[in-house]
Amino acid sequence: MSQSLAASLLELLGGAGNIRELENCMTRVRVQVKDDTKVNVDQIKGQKGVLMVMKDETGYQIVVGPGVAERVCGEMKDLGIDVIEGNYEDHSVIHKHDAKGLFAFISKVFLPLIPVFAGAGLLFGIKQICVGAFDVTGIQFFNPANVADGGSVFMGALNVLAGTFFTYLNIAVAMSACKNLGGNPYLGLVGGGIVISVGALEGAATGIPGVVFQSGRGGVLAAFAAGSLMAIVEKWIKKHTPDSLAIHVPSLASILIVGLATLFILQPVFGFVLDIITDSLMWLFENAGPVGGAALSFSWLILVMLGIHHGFTPINTSLIQSVGYTPLYPFGSLAGGGQVGASLALLVKYRKNKNLCNAVKGGLPAGILGIGEPLIYGVSVPLGRVFLLACAGGAVGGLFMGFFTQGSVAVNVSGILGVLVNVNPLIYFCGYLISIAAGFALVYIIGAKKEALETFECHDMDSAH
Repeated sequence: MSQSLAASLLELLGGAGNIRELENCMTRVRVQVKDDTKVNVDQIKGQKGVLMVMKDETGYQIVVGPGVAERVCGEMKDLGIDVIEGNYEDHSVIHKHDAKGLFAFISKVFLPLIPVFAGAGLLFGIKQICVGAFDVTGIQFFNPANVADGGSVFMGALNVLAGTFFTYLNIAVAMSACKNLGGNPYLGLVGGGIVISVGALEGAATGIPGVVFQSGRGGVLAAFAAGSLMAIVEKWIKKHTPDSLAIHVPSLASILIVGLATLFILQPVFGFVLDIITDSLMWLFENAGPVGGAALSFSWLILVMLGIHHGFTPINTSLIQSVGYTPLYPFGSLAGGGQVGASLALLVKYRKNKNLCNAVKGGLPAGILGIGEPLIYGVSVPLGRVFLLACAGGAVGGLFMGFFTQGSVAVNVSGILGVLVNVNPLIYFCGYLISIAAGFALVYIIGAKKEALETFECHDMDSAH
């Protein structure tokens, strides 16, 4: 029996003893090693099932596809890797004070929340379908009103299931941020809890002109900052506290310092920042929507390729909290539509290139469901020009959708499934189809460069080792 991918990767990364940190996102295995000279990147790229390998200041990113990444990462840990998850005291994910390090940290914070975002978002979409069914048929089973007002118990329960995660999202974000910086995640819970509810302070003056205490003020951004600050303060206090006081003082001081900072600094500041972001984006989409939509859709695949697209997650979730939906997120979905169309064109135009067709067929289902990395790394990026044509296809859809009011009520639900969570599903669906059609037309007419296609013709992807 051939060696498993996990075992092969572990060997080519220098063995279990060379692994410093190991985690996965939806499509990638992310690794930090102790000694780069022990890593054989070329052989890793040649492994069957590996779509791409990238290296930056935060380590190696090995792209293996949706579902596969989590399984491979788990198997590697089972093979004897001794890493302490969440211990960043000596090896912080923010290796440099630059945007790349910040985006890497944001990605780590939101990584464990992504599956819940997707599941809860789909539940919300199902609820919306049921509401539509009630509007059309009047069937009491789908009545969305409060149960006390004659609504359906089923719909009441569905509303609780779909909404609970988003109700306590600030706590989840603060806990994750605190944990990823090596702090006690339950101290992060305190920070996120303060953002959710200011209790008896609600409506009282803060002492800042025009600013009052307000539950939820600052949203995810304030919670993210509060959780991060909790970890920083707690670790500093621990270093300067005698052992005899180590049980009580770090937590007590952290809650006092960060709690007051959250109420009087973080919430007002990030509330102000969020107001500016929200007002600016709404102005953009109301006054330059088509152009802004086209630009965002064109650039989204580039952000995904660089692995920094999760940096927009706090903004998207904050917009959902403040206005009920995010007008940004659907434009990224249309970028995926452009790539789906481009891939379909490759199947038709280059149907004799079996290796290329197999690569497209392998990534296309995930692409349709909104997971673009398999097609990005396995198809469009290796073909160079095709990647830019796919971006342009998405831009055409973004241009169309920018003429209309729309937005997503959940993140990480995209592709064709984005119809379920869009406030204007018909417009989204039309924009998605336009992106597919535009991506198809551009690639079919312009095509890929001959030398790029030859890389698929001479490389047997099914037997690579």
